[in-house]
Amino acid sequence: MSAGLRMQPRHSQVFRLGQVVTLLQMTGPELDEHLADLARDNPMLILRPRRPGGLNATDVLEMTAVAQPGSLYEHVFAELAGLIGQGGLMEKVITALIAELEPSGWLGRATGEIAEALDLSETLVETALQVVQKRVDPAGLFARDLQECLRLQLEDRDALTADLALVLHHLPVLEQGGIAALVRATGLDPDEVQAGLGVIRRLDPKPGSAFATDATLMREPDVRITPAGDGWEIEFLSSLHRDVEIADLPRAGRTPEASEALARARAVKQALEMRVSALRQVVAEIVERQGAYFRHGDRALAPMTLSEIAQETGFHLSTVSRVLNGLLIEGPNGIVAARRLFGGAASARTVQSKPQVQARIRALLAGEDPARPITDRRLTALLQAEGIAVSRRVVSNYRREIGFPAPAKRRLRA
Repeated sequence: MSAGLRMQPRHSQVFRLGQVVTLLQMTGPELDEHLADLARDNPMLILRPRRPGGLNATDVLEMTAVAQPGSLYEHVFAELAGLIGQGGLMEKVITALIAELEPSGWLGRATGEIAEALDLSETLVETALQVVQKRVDPAGLFARDLQECLRLQLEDRDALTADLALVLHHLPVLEQGGIAALVRATGLDPDEVQAGLGVIRRLDPKPGSAFATDATLMREPDVRITPAGDGWEIEFLSSLHRDVEIADLPRAGRTPEASEALARARAVKQALEMRVSALRQVVAEIVERQGAYFRHGDRALAPMTLSEIAQETGFHLSTVSRVLNGLLIEGPNGIVAARRLFGGAASARTVQSKPQVQARIRALLAGEDPARPITDRRLTALLQAEGIAVSRRVVSNYRREIGFPAPAKRRLRA
């Protein structure tokens, strides 16, 4: 009964702020687990059971990603099964790296932070990351930024020349000062810079997107936008805070313990409402910047980065990243994963899915000369000339998957 049992205003404020920070950083499954733990200890916090059809796309995607055939996570687990099977530290680190993999295929957390969470040295995590980057296919997965992603792809193709390395190193200059600034920064001739950019633009800045797109677009959107004059009407189709209720407790006869539990329950609901508010602000900014894309399609996609959205909305970069995890936006031209709308000048291009690439390989091989079957190296060159950025290793794998044997066997069979 003493005043010490009551949650003092300052403590209540600290708890509320802590919940805001915590919930904004959580993915869907993490949020569900956190709320379940809170509701188990707090009788004032009531969770509505979610209907299977009412799950937010983020929740469904993140809970089923590993089991979803053809998903990015299913793919990387299969690619790295041999390393994971070694057990011990290797299994621990690689599993942690996979857990931080973003739908774009990039690593969403710094190696130092991962090392700290695992209580391991950063050198060990860095070494494991390098092994993973070399082992996994397509090249560029598990990159930490755009330049590393592109460099890994060039190395995979044995195409990283000294000139390309210079262009790649100074690539951020392009966005700030254009071609002229890039020429000055590299010391190369304009023609050499243009040639280097031509090669870079045929690379895939988001090698995980092809996997994430196919799995994600099978689900209902989170947001629907419709033209409204020169602007847009934004409809949010799911709101996480509606899953939480506060118990109706009369003020008369309320014990100090019950008052504290009620204050904490209200703080949690308020934090959830702030999470929804963050989602609304981030989506509004994206729609404002990509209005032309929603009206005219891929050709009108504007360069846009997570950092720009974070700066404009005032949220931390990691908060914006979490908010967008698995988010789907439905516009006049269909449904798109929100993360596909991000990228600099080098990434405004269509990313072909695996089925599309396989269909093109099948078409090229169907028309080959039986006396001179197309080699995988030649097939790779033909695809790259069409703007399909794949490595010879991927081409070989895809060729086998669609039932075409090696060139020598096709020649003998003919």
